[in-house]
Amino acid sequence: MKRFSLILFALLCVALLADVTSFVPKDYDFFVLLKGNSLYYNRLSNVPLFRFILKGDKIALENVFISLLENTCNSMGISMNTVYEALEGDILFASKGTEFTLDQFFSLDLNYYFQVLRNIGSNSIVVLKSSKPEQLLRLMARLMDLKLTKSDRVWTLHDTDVAIFAAVHEGYLVISGSRTALMKAVDAYDLAPMQLKSEEIAVRELLNQSAWLYGFFRKDSFRIKGPFVSSNNAETDYVTVIGIPVGESLKIEVRQQLSSSKGMERYVSSSTVMLGMPFIGNFAFSATAAGPMDLAESLSQWFQGAQDELKKIYDIVSYILKFSTGRVYMTGDLFGEQIRLAAVFELSKEIDPGFLIKYGARSFGNEMRLPILNGFISFFPSEKRFIMTNLTKDEYERLANRKRLRDDVAYQYIARNYSNQDILRLYIDVGSLLKLLLGVNATGKFFLTQQFDGQCLIYRMEVM
Repeated sequence: MKRFSLILFALLCVALLADVTSFVPKDYDFFVLLKGNSLYYNRLSNVPLFRFILKGDKIALENVFISLLENTCNSMGISMNTVYEALEGDILFASKGTEFTLDQFFSLDLNYYFQVLRNIGSNSIVVLKSSKPEQLLRLMARLMDLKLTKSDRVWTLHDTDVAIFAAVHEGYLVISGSRTALMKAVDAYDLAPMQLKSEEIAVRELLNQSAWLYGFFRKDSFRIKGPFVSSNNAETDYVTVIGIPVGESLKIEVRQQLSSSKGMERYVSSSTVMLGMPFIGNFAFSATAAGPMDLAESLSQWFQGAQDELKKIYDIVSYILKFSTGRVYMTGDLFGEQIRLAAVFELSKEIDPGFLIKYGARSFGNEMRLPILNGFISFFPSEKRFIMTNLTKDEYERLANRKRLRDDVAYQYIARNYSNQDILRLYIDVGSLLKLLLGVNATGKFFLTQQFDGQCLIYRMEVM
């Protein structure tokens, strides 16, 4: 009797602690959770960039989304409340054997999300709340052009190439790319020892925080990829992600727990030097010259050219970095017919631009120019700095004297809340970028900093 009571107590505890993350089996590599969407959606709409995307006249993604679903729901006799219930509750995606990057999570194309669901992996699950799961599945089947059938308690959405399986458990609709993964997720919910959060203390600590976006990733299942930042270089134990809308900002923090942090502190430097740098175009970036990312690769890929020309640029940047100290700074345009770019290197000693001759560069007075595609890259010293740009020396100096990063009020406003000791820093005037892309006035800023804290690399992002 005593043993029965203990078992009953254990089952009661599991039931009380159960939530959507209870569906994640302990051998899964990662999960991403959007929690409390009904609460946080309104807060997200207060962020200028998302307000423009969701409600602005030019994009109005919210209206497009609702219109599409309403038309489909009306034609099928399904209430929109079925959709709202699913979207306003917690939504979970979890998987193993795959890699996840942040850019996979955000798209302005609604069909993108239908394709993600249509191509869900055999070891992946999507979980959401639904009191009318069959209606929701009928709607999904219509939107993905699939047939819907049911056998026992499992639905199948399918055609000749695709099979998606779904079941209801404890008020949740669980969807997977295989019947095996589906049943495994359901079993995990009922048995705490089978759950990822029972296996990983870091998951339990993560879920104890109050936020909208949560993510947990083992080893190398999470990647930050881009021309400015990469998480590929350091051996990782796990990564956590947490995000929350605060006031007029969406703040996201990514913590990369390192297997070894030996020597990592040498990559930290002061970003204060950015303030006095020119702000050309719509982005400003700086990073410690010593690494840890391959700055030569990162910078060289911004300059267009044939493969052999890009190899030259990589070699040139690698050479300059040998004499660089402190920070490397880059500014320019992310989009446009005539993209302007400039990289500024702080030097430990002066470089003779003559080394560029062996790569095919020629002298044009006070600058060396390397022909590339239909243009050139110009190199010239400036006090204890070395400039690399696709502008002429005169054009660069005119633009450099027109505006400095310290003149950008939004950058100053955001940056004051972050330590100036970091590894890299990126600032993008997204509003300016959207104006170039769409031809309308828009407001939006993006800020990212990579810092080191004991055993972690920490990426802090802010969207305004």
